[in-house]
Amino acid sequence: MSENSIAAEFNVSRTPVREALKALQNEKWITIIPKIGIQVSTIEMNELKKSFNVRKALETLVITTIMDIDIPKETMDKLEYLSQKCNSPETSSAEAIEIDVEFHETLWKLCDNDILLRYLQELHYYEQRWWYYMKNANPNLKEVGDMGSLIRLCKCIKERDLDNALNVLYMHLEYYIDQLRNAFF
Repeated sequence: MSENSIAAEFNVSRTPVREALKALQNEKWITIIPKIGIQVSTIEMNELKKSFNVRKALETLVITTIMDIDIPKETMDKLEYLSQKCNSPETSSAEAIEIDVEFHETLWKLCDNDILLRYLQELHYYEQRWWYYMKNANPNLKEVGDMGSLIRLCKCIKERDLDNALNVLYMHLEYYIDQLRNAFF
């Protein structure tokens, strides 16, 4: 790709294209190679591991925070519904992934912290990019793990059992790193 071809395709000048490309490069989504063009940045396993470590720390903050608040009944009902639906044999792999994302985002929003929510969403987008890349490279990669962990997590949250909630959460997150490690290394 080049700035000129993108500008022509969208019928805009090169200036907004250049600015958008700089932003994408700063976020490591693309690499601009002078006199050659633009390519999607490569993804390093080590970066993904670091991403999951940061996510684990932020998700720990989420769980710790929600243990100290009164969770509205309708929100707890939603979490339980999502966890049951995700674990249902009728739920496809693609649906389970969407439900898992909705489950986590529901927890994140309970914290009422826009900065935390923004960082978790950015990490999620980064991880989704990785999954897409890895799934194309290895179609046998399992996308959905022990979704019963969401049921166990709901139970821990309801019972205000912080230690077990964190253990369940860590196992849930570690599953994905293990999948990548086992599939490619």
